[in-house]
Amino acid sequence: MLHLLNGEATLAVFPPKLPGERAVWRDIMVEGPAVDDGAERGAWLAPWLGVAPEEYQQRWREGQALLTRAGGDDVVLWFEQDLFCAVNLWFVVARLPLRTPLWLVFPPLSAPCAGLATLPASELTELFESRRRLDRDARGEADRLWRAYAAADPTVLARTRSPLTFADDAIRLHLGRFPSAAHGLNETETATLRALVAGPRPFAELFRDVTHAPAHHRHGMGDVQYAAIVRELRPLIAVDDVATPCSTWRVTLTDLGAAVLEGRLDGLAARTLERWLGGVHLRPGEPSWRWDGEQLVPP
Repeated sequence: MLHLLNGEATLAVFPPKLPGERAVWRDIMVEGPAVDDGAERGAWLAPWLGVAPEEYQQRWREGQALLTRAGGDDVVLWFEQDLFCAVNLWFVVARLPLRTPLWLVFPPLSAPCAGLATLPASELTELFESRRRLDRDARGEADRLWRAYAAADPTVLARTRSPLTFADDAIRLHLGRFPSAAHGLNETETATLRALVAGPRPFAELFRDVTHAPAHHRHGMGDVQYAAIVRELRPLIAVDDVATPCSTWRVTLTDLGAAVLEGRLDGLAARTLERWLGGVHLRPGEPSWRWDGEQLVPP
Protein backbone atom coordinates (compact mmCIF):
# COMPACT_ATOMS: atom_id res chain seq x y z
CA MET A 1 0.00 0.00 0.00
CA LEU A 2 1.17 3.50 -0.84
CA HIS A 3 -0.12 6.60 0.96
CA LEU A 4 0.12 9.58 -1.40
CA LEU A 5 0.01 12.67 0.80
CA ASN A 6 -0.86 16.25 -0.11
CA GLY A 7 2.26 17.82 1.41
CA GLU A 8 5.24 17.60 3.73
CA ALA A 9 3.19 18.94 6.65
CA THR A 10 0.86 15.93 6.47
CA LEU A 11 3.83 13.58 6.30
CA ALA A 12 5.21 15.11 9.50
CA VAL A 13 2.10 14.11 11.51
CA PHE A 14 1.15 10.92 9.65
CA PRO A 15 0.45 8.01 12.04
CA PRO A 16 3.41 5.62 12.04
CA LYS A 17 1.17 2.65 12.83
CA LEU A 18 -0.71 2.82 9.52
CA PRO A 19 0.60 0.14 7.14
CA GLY A 20 2.28 1.01 3.88
CA GLU A 21 4.79 3.33 2.28
CA ARG A 22 4.48 7.13 2.46
CA ALA A 23 5.13 9.55 -0.40
CA VAL A 24 4.37 13.24 -0.96
CA TRP A 25 2.82 14.84 -4.04
CA ARG A 26 4.61 18.20 -4.35
CA ASP A 27 3.42 19.70 -7.62
CA ILE A 28 1.06 22.65 -7.95
CA MET A 29 -1.15 21.77 -10.91
CA VAL A 30 -3.55 24.64 -10.12
CA GLU A 31 -0.86 27.05 -11.39
CA GLY A 32 1.00 27.18 -14.69
CA PRO A 33 0.17 25.54 -18.04
CA ALA A 34 -2.15 22.56 -17.55
CA VAL A 35 0.02 20.25 -19.64
CA ASP A 36 1.87 16.97 -19.18
CA ASP A 37 5.24 18.53 -20.05
CA GLY A 38 7.56 19.40 -17.20
CA ALA A 39 9.79 21.60 -19.35
CA GLU A 40 6.86 23.70 -20.57
CA ARG A 41 5.43 24.01 -17.09
CA GLY A 42 8.78 24.83 -15.54
CA ALA A 43 9.64 27.52 -18.08
CA TRP A 44 6.62 29.53 -16.96
CA LEU A 45 5.99 28.35 -13.43
CA ALA A 46 9.48 28.55 -11.93
CA PRO A 47 9.93 32.33 -12.36
CA TRP A 48 6.31 32.99 -11.44
CA LEU A 49 6.78 31.16 -8.14
CA GLY A 50 10.27 32.54 -7.63
CA VAL A 51 12.05 29.17 -7.70
CA ALA A 52 14.89 27.91 -9.89
CA PRO A 53 13.77 26.09 -13.09
CA GLU A 54 16.06 23.20 -12.15
CA GLU A 55 14.30 22.89 -8.80
CA TYR A 56 10.90 22.68 -10.47
CA GLN A 57 12.13 20.21 -13.09
CA GLN A 58 13.46 17.95 -10.35
CA ARG A 59 10.11 18.02 -8.56
CA TRP A 60 8.31 17.24 -11.81
CA ARG A 61 10.53 14.23 -12.51
CA GLU A 62 10.08 12.97 -8.97
CA GLY A 63 6.30 13.32 -9.27
CA GLN A 64 6.11 11.43 -12.54
CA ALA A 65 8.37 8.69 -11.19
CA LEU A 66 6.11 8.45 -8.16
CA LEU A 67 3.02 7.93 -10.34
CA THR A 68 4.84 5.29 -12.36
CA ARG A 69 6.03 3.48 -9.24
CA ALA A 70 2.51 3.55 -7.75
CA GLY A 71 1.14 1.53 -10.67
CA GLY A 72 0.93 -1.91 -9.09
CA ASP A 73 -0.15 -1.44 -5.48
CA ASP A 74 -3.12 -0.06 -3.59
CA VAL A 75 -2.82 3.73 -3.40
CA VAL A 76 -4.52 5.84 -0.74
CA LEU A 77 -4.86 9.47 -1.82
CA TRP A 78 -4.82 11.97 1.05
CA PHE A 79 -6.14 15.33 -0.16
CA GLU A 80 -8.33 18.11 1.22
CA GLN A 81 -11.46 19.74 -0.18
CA ASP A 82 -9.84 22.89 -1.54
CA LEU A 83 -9.07 24.05 -5.07
CA PHE A 84 -5.32 23.37 -4.78
CA CYS A 85 -5.89 19.74 -3.78
CA ALA A 86 -8.85 19.16 -6.11
CA VAL A 87 -6.88 20.02 -9.26
CA ASN A 88 -3.93 17.92 -8.07
CA LEU A 89 -6.34 15.08 -7.37
CA TRP A 90 -7.91 15.20 -10.83
CA PHE A 91 -4.49 15.15 -12.44
CA VAL A 92 -3.12 12.32 -10.30
CA VAL A 93 -6.18 10.10 -10.70
CA ALA A 94 -6.18 10.67 -14.45
CA ARG A 95 -2.51 9.58 -14.65
CA LEU A 96 -2.60 6.44 -12.51
CA PRO A 97 -3.20 3.15 -14.39
CA LEU A 98 -6.70 1.70 -14.15
CA ARG A 99 -5.24 -1.52 -12.73
CA THR A 100 -4.14 0.41 -9.62
CA PRO A 101 -6.72 0.16 -6.81
CA LEU A 102 -7.36 3.71 -5.55
CA TRP A 103 -8.75 4.83 -2.21
CA LEU A 104 -9.56 8.41 -1.22
CA VAL A 105 -9.35 10.37 2.02
CA PHE A 106 -10.85 13.77 1.20
CA PRO A 107 -12.15 15.70 4.24
CA PRO A 108 -13.82 19.11 3.98
CA LEU A 109 -12.12 22.14 5.46
CA SER A 110 -14.18 23.11 8.49
CA ALA A 111 -13.82 23.98 12.14
CA PRO A 112 -12.89 20.41 13.16
CA CYS A 113 -10.48 20.05 10.20
CA ALA A 114 -8.43 23.07 9.15
CA GLY A 115 -6.28 20.67 7.11
CA LEU A 116 -4.94 17.14 7.38
CA ALA A 117 -1.70 18.38 8.92
CA THR A 118 -3.64 19.92 11.83
CA LEU A 119 -5.28 16.66 12.91
CA PRO A 120 -4.05 14.33 15.65
CA ALA A 121 -2.91 10.83 14.71
CA SER A 122 -6.12 9.31 16.08
CA GLU A 123 -8.30 11.33 13.68
CA LEU A 124 -6.04 10.56 10.73
CA THR A 125 -6.39 6.88 11.61
CA GLU A 126 -10.19 7.24 11.67
CA LEU A 127 -10.09 8.92 8.25
CA PHE A 128 -8.02 6.04 6.91
CA GLU A 129 -10.50 3.50 8.24
CA SER A 130 -13.37 5.38 6.55
CA ARG A 131 -11.53 5.81 3.20
CA ARG A 132 -13.63 5.14 0.12
CA ARG A 133 -12.77 3.23 -3.01
CA LEU A 134 -12.65 5.16 -6.29
CA ASP A 135 -14.45 3.01 -8.85
CA ARG A 136 -14.08 3.18 -12.60
CA ASP A 137 -16.85 5.79 -12.93
CA ALA A 138 -15.25 8.10 -10.37
CA ARG A 139 -11.88 7.74 -12.04
CA GLY A 140 -13.36 8.51 -15.43
CA GLU A 141 -15.01 11.58 -13.94
CA ALA A 142 -11.68 12.81 -12.53
CA ASP A 143 -10.13 12.41 -15.97
CA ARG A 144 -13.02 14.36 -17.53
CA LEU A 145 -12.56 17.15 -14.99
CA TRP A 146 -8.83 17.38 -15.64
CA ARG A 147 -9.37 17.56 -19.42
CA ALA A 148 -12.02 20.27 -18.95
CA TYR A 149 -9.69 22.21 -16.65
CA ALA A 150 -6.86 21.93 -19.19
CA ALA A 151 -9.02 23.00 -22.17
CA ALA A 152 -8.12 26.23 -23.98
CA ASP A 153 -11.83 27.14 -23.94
CA PRO A 154 -12.74 27.80 -20.28
CA THR A 155 -16.45 27.41 -20.95
CA VAL A 156 -15.85 23.64 -21.15
CA LEU A 157 -15.17 23.61 -17.41
CA ALA A 158 -17.70 26.35 -16.65
CA ARG A 159 -20.47 24.17 -18.15
CA THR A 160 -19.31 21.05 -16.29
CA ARG A 161 -21.35 19.64 -13.45
CA SER A 162 -19.91 16.66 -11.63
CA PRO A 163 -21.03 14.07 -9.06
CA LEU A 164 -17.53 13.97 -7.58
CA THR A 165 -17.24 15.39 -4.08
CA PHE A 166 -16.34 19.12 -4.05
CA ALA A 167 -15.91 19.25 -7.86
CA ASP A 168 -18.63 21.86 -8.47
CA ASP A 169 -17.28 24.03 -5.65
CA ALA A 170 -13.76 23.74 -7.07
CA ILE A 171 -15.01 24.82 -10.50
CA ARG A 172 -16.67 27.90 -8.99
CA LEU A 173 -13.51 28.81 -7.08
CA HIS A 174 -11.47 28.48 -10.27
CA LEU A 175 -13.84 30.70 -12.25
CA GLY A 176 -13.44 33.38 -9.59
CA ARG A 177 -9.74 33.54 -10.50
CA PHE A 178 -10.61 35.17 -13.84
CA PRO A 179 -10.54 38.98 -13.95
CA SER A 180 -13.83 40.57 -12.97
CA ALA A 181 -15.98 41.93 -15.79
CA ALA A 182 -16.63 44.95 -13.57
CA HIS A 183 -13.12 45.99 -12.52
CA GLY A 184 -10.46 43.61 -13.86
CA LEU A 185 -9.43 42.04 -10.56
CA ASN A 186 -10.07 38.46 -9.57
CA GLU A 187 -11.66 37.60 -6.24
CA THR A 188 -8.40 37.05 -4.34
CA GLU A 189 -6.85 40.23 -5.77
CA THR A 190 -9.94 42.22 -4.79
CA ALA A 191 -9.76 40.91 -1.23
CA THR A 192 -6.05 41.78 -1.10
CA LEU A 193 -6.57 45.40 -2.13
CA ARG A 194 -9.50 45.80 0.26
CA ALA A 195 -7.36 44.44 3.12
CA LEU A 196 -4.83 47.22 2.44
CA VAL A 197 -7.27 50.13 2.57
CA ALA A 198 -6.63 50.68 6.27
CA GLY A 199 -2.89 50.93 5.73
CA PRO A 200 0.31 49.00 4.95
CA ARG A 201 0.49 45.38 6.14
CA PRO A 202 3.28 42.87 6.73
CA PHE A 203 3.01 40.08 4.17
CA ALA A 204 2.45 37.34 6.76
CA GLU A 205 -0.49 39.25 8.25
CA LEU A 206 -1.96 40.01 4.83
CA PHE A 207 -1.58 36.37 3.74
CA ARG A 208 -3.35 35.14 6.86
CA ASP A 209 -6.22 37.61 6.69
CA VAL A 210 -6.92 37.11 2.98
CA THR A 211 -6.38 33.38 2.52
CA HIS A 212 -7.98 32.32 5.82
CA ALA A 213 -11.14 34.36 5.26
CA PRO A 214 -14.27 32.24 4.67
CA ALA A 215 -14.55 33.35 1.03
CA HIS A 216 -11.00 32.30 0.20
CA HIS A 217 -9.76 29.58 2.54
CA ARG A 218 -11.01 26.83 0.22
CA HIS A 219 -8.45 27.87 -2.38
CA GLY A 220 -5.90 26.04 -0.23
CA MET A 221 -3.33 28.66 -1.15
CA GLY A 222 0.19 28.54 0.30
CA ASP A 223 2.40 31.54 0.97
CA VAL A 224 4.56 31.02 -2.14
CA GLN A 225 1.48 30.92 -4.38
CA TYR A 226 -0.02 33.99 -2.71
CA ALA A 227 3.30 35.87 -2.91
CA ALA A 228 3.26 35.40 -6.70
CA ILE A 229 -0.22 36.94 -6.82
CA VAL A 230 0.93 39.90 -4.73
CA ARG A 231 3.97 40.49 -6.97
CA GLU A 232 1.69 40.50 -10.01
CA LEU A 233 -0.61 43.11 -8.44
CA ARG A 234 2.04 45.82 -8.79
CA PRO A 235 1.63 48.79 -9.44
CA LEU A 236 -1.77 48.61 -7.75
CA ILE A 237 0.21 47.80 -4.63
CA ALA A 238 3.80 48.53 -3.60
CA VAL A 239 6.07 45.95 -1.97
CA ASP A 240 9.09 46.94 0.11
CA ASP A 241 12.19 44.96 -0.92
CA VAL A 242 10.34 42.66 -3.31
CA ALA A 243 13.59 40.86 -4.15
CA THR A 244 13.83 39.56 -0.58
CA PRO A 245 11.87 36.58 0.84
CA CYS A 246 8.15 37.32 1.08
CA SER A 247 8.27 36.92 4.86
CA THR A 248 10.07 40.29 5.01
CA TRP A 249 7.66 42.20 2.77
CA ARG A 250 5.54 45.17 3.73
CA VAL A 251 2.68 45.74 1.30
CA THR A 252 0.96 49.06 0.62
CA LEU A 253 -2.05 50.07 -1.48
CA THR A 254 -1.10 52.66 -4.11
CA ASP A 255 -3.20 55.46 -5.60
CA LEU A 256 -3.73 53.28 -8.68
CA GLY A 257 -5.03 50.46 -6.52
CA ALA A 258 -7.38 52.82 -4.71
CA ALA A 259 -8.67 54.06 -8.08
CA VAL A 260 -9.48 50.47 -9.09
CA LEU A 261 -11.34 49.80 -5.84
CA GLU A 262 -13.30 53.02 -6.31
CA GLY A 263 -14.29 52.08 -9.86
CA ARG A 264 -12.31 54.88 -11.52
CA LEU A 265 -9.83 52.56 -13.26
CA ASP A 266 -9.94 49.05 -14.69
CA GLY A 267 -7.53 46.72 -12.93
CA LEU A 268 -6.11 45.38 -16.20
CA ALA A 269 -5.44 48.86 -17.62
CA ALA A 270 -2.74 49.66 -15.10
CA ARG A 271 -0.69 46.44 -14.99
CA THR A 272 0.71 43.60 -17.02
CA LEU A 273 -1.08 40.31 -16.45
CA GLU A 274 0.39 37.03 -17.63
CA ARG A 275 -1.14 34.00 -16.01
CA TRP A 276 -2.30 30.49 -16.82
CA LEU A 277 -5.73 29.52 -15.54
CA GLY A 278 -5.90 25.86 -16.44
CA GLY A 279 -5.59 25.74 -20.21
CA VAL A 280 -6.30 29.45 -20.65
CA HIS A 281 -3.31 31.77 -21.11
CA LEU A 282 -4.04 35.34 -20.07
CA ARG A 283 -1.27 37.50 -21.48
CA PRO A 284 -0.38 41.12 -22.29
CA GLY A 285 -1.84 42.73 -25.36
CA GLU A 286 -4.67 40.24 -25.82
CA PRO A 287 -8.32 40.41 -24.78
CA SER A 288 -9.02 38.14 -21.84
CA TRP A 289 -11.92 36.14 -20.54
CA ARG A 290 -13.68 37.80 -17.62
CA TRP A 291 -16.00 36.58 -14.88
CA ASP A 292 -19.15 38.50 -13.97
CA GLY A 293 -19.99 36.43 -10.90
CA GLU A 294 -22.30 34.09 -12.75
CA GLN A 295 -20.74 33.36 -16.13
CA LEU A 296 -17.62 33.89 -18.20
CA VAL A 297 -17.64 36.88 -20.54
CA PRO A 298 -15.73 36.10 -23.77
CA PRO A 299 -12.90 38.33 -25.03
